[in-house]
Amino acid sequence: MADWSAQSLLWSEEFADHHAGQLSEDTWNFDIGDGSSAGLVGWGNNELEYYTKDSVSINDSLIITAERISADSGLHCYYGPAQWKSGKIHTARKIGFKHGRIEVQAKMPSGVGTWPALWLLGANLLDGIAWPHCGEIDILENTGAHPYQVQGTIHADGYFGENGLTKIIQSPDALADQFHTYAINWTPDYIEWFFDDLSYNRINRQDVESSGKPWPFNQEFYLIMNLAIGGWFAGAVDEKLQRAELQINSIKYYSIDGVGELVLH
Repeated sequence: MADWSAQSLLWSEEFADHHAGQLSEDTWNFDIGDGSSAGLVGWGNNELEYYTKDSVSINDSLIITAERISADSGLHCYYGPAQWKSGKIHTARKIGFKHGRIEVQAKMPSGVGTWPALWLLGANLLDGIAWPHCGEIDILENTGAHPYQVQGTIHADGYFGENGLTKIIQSPDALADQFHTYAINWTPDYIEWFFDDLSYNRINRQDVESSGKPWPFNQEFYLIMNLAIGGWFAGAVDEKLQRAELQINSIKYYSIDGVGELVLH
């Protein structure tokens, strides 16, 4: 087992340092649209948002803004004129991560129907290995319908979607009230989830493989951050909701006792 006291910072994004400005496209990609162009209508989840580049901004923190929009916006989704626009960014083919500790300090949006997510996908997805075979690590998923709920999950062949391996705990305060740190310690043999300093979930490779299921988590992954609206996970959207923000102060990536590799493309 790794000694988690021996941390070495490999990479970070401190958005407060930017004050106000644009996200670096040397590091980040923007997903655009409703997923149809990628063969994932509604991003595979019946989501309502149309992702746009201008929904992502920096003003002391990184802000991903979801806004209800009018039918004459010119944005069209699989269901007709887009009802919402929002933002989704990721590091695919720019920066990758393999093992180590990833920390994201973030404040969740409020409003029933919001679905913020901080997550990773196996980089071999880009080479044609389909989801869920590529593996997915959800550092955090939350919904506005469950404002106190902290959830960390992994998905792979044989345990995905509603059958992902997961754990839910309740925060003492609503996640939209203040910034919290969401983190994973990720080793060749297990993944452990943290809410601030609290370890609340650990999944061991041996337990997964002994049940006859694969462990595709010993490869490069890339980071994704987005704010979805609606869809099967978030449920119906509050008709009065007009706007919501996911705010990220910082992302930090460490090796721990030498475990952790930053991949630069």
